Amino acid sequence: MESVIHDSTASIEQLLARGFEMPIHFVAMGANGAIFAGRIDFSGNGHGLDCKMTVQPEDEGLTAPVNIMYVDRKGEAALVGVRSRGRINRSID
Repeated sequence: MESVIHDSTASIEQLLARGFEMPIHFVAMGANGAIFAGRIDFSGNGHGLDCKMTVQPEDEGLTAPVNIMYVDRKGEAALVGVRSRGRINRSID
């Protein structure tokens, strides 16, 4: 199985453009059952994003496909699917 590294900046920017409000919480689960979870907010200086991990696997990373659920402070939710390196399926409604 292929381990996946995903930069979520583009997804977060798209969510903010569609009305999501910070902070945004996320849970990512890989096909191997590994889970990452955390909170994304604007950085203290107002430029860029800060990510605080609250759950992460000890030894293994996420293997594709990976499903990431984002939830903002209002309870709005979106799903992003990372199928393989470089292939992302977004379902942002």
